[in-house]
Amino acid sequence: MDLFDAQGRLLLEKGKTVTKDIIERDQMREVYVITYEWINQNYSDTLLSTGQHYLNSLKRVYYEPYFIRQDYLHKATKIVARLIPKSKGNSGLLVNLRELESYDYYSYVHSINVALLATIVGLQMGYGPLMLNNLAIGALLHDWGKLMIPCEILDKPSGLTAAEFDIIKQHPGLGEQMLRSVILSEEVLKIVRQHHERWNGQGYPDCLSGEAIYPGAQIVAVADVFDALTADRPYRAGLPPYHALEMILSSVNKNFSSDVLKAFQSSLILYPEHSQVTLNTGETGTVIAIPLGLPTRPVVRISSDWKGHPVKKEKIVDLLQDLSLSVSAIDFCSAHLTQDMRINGV
Repeated sequence: MDLFDAQGRLLLEKGKTVTKDIIERDQMREVYVITYEWINQNYSDTLLSTGQHYLNSLKRVYYEPYFIRQDYLHKATKIVARLIPKSKGNSGLLVNLRELESYDYYSYVHSINVALLATIVGLQMGYGPLMLNNLAIGALLHDWGKLMIPCEILDKPSGLTAAEFDIIKQHPGLGEQMLRSVILSEEVLKIVRQHHERWNGQGYPDCLSGEAIYPGAQIVAVADVFDALTADRPYRAGLPPYHALEMILSSVNKNFSSDVLKAFQSSLILYPEHSQVTLNTGETGTVIAIPLGLPTRPVVRISSDWKGHPVKKEKIVDLLQDLSLSVSAIDFCSAHLTQDMRINGV
């Protein structure tokens, strides 16, 4: 069959081979195959099933070196899936998301990632159904204002100038203004407008601080930064999740609420017990314990030195006691974890 893009444009004729040159020319990120049978299936299925199917097609949601509590992940996926159905007759929310996808694919997938993360934190904090729904919608639409930002700024393959960053900083306010024409709650609009506010008052657009920032916006702020730090961008490689988390935790009560950060890190399982890790010293070992509330500082039993030679005498290091040590890499296969425990299997 011929290959078309989401807008119906012919990318590749039937019978032609997909080569590296074609992939680079058309900037293909992935190929999502929709068969005739899929198109003609019974759309009376629940919105959950169709939304879940679409979530499954987004391979960037999430990636291997990131684990999360599975009970929360399952619940959060259901909530977010209901908001992005693929069937006909959906609400204006899907139209908004699809428009963002066609304008800036990174922002689109980033928004879904942030929605999953934020909803998981909301579950950890004991949010009820209505609050979780508003949180998920606000997270999905938090970057809606970027539709008004020129693509050459959004996709710039290098750092932004001060003038360009000033333009970027307009997107929370623009998003709120644009979404006021849609039937959305004030809670959702607050998330959209305030997700770049910071605990110390040095955020934007209104320089709000502390508890003046809407709680849902505080959650989305953390999820937004975490996903941005771990994503590959044209001008830099993404950080490993454990490094990104340490960076975020270092700014507690400066950029983010301590309560939100506590809930966020409690949702993560960065170093499953029995997983193999490499330290910044070059030594490798096995995670044998994880301090309560400090998932980035595991206790490791060293098995080989920096040259790869097995150690002759047992050596246990506690990264909480020696802050000069850090994990530089992790081998998840060693933990014997199943594929469905990986968030990129959403």
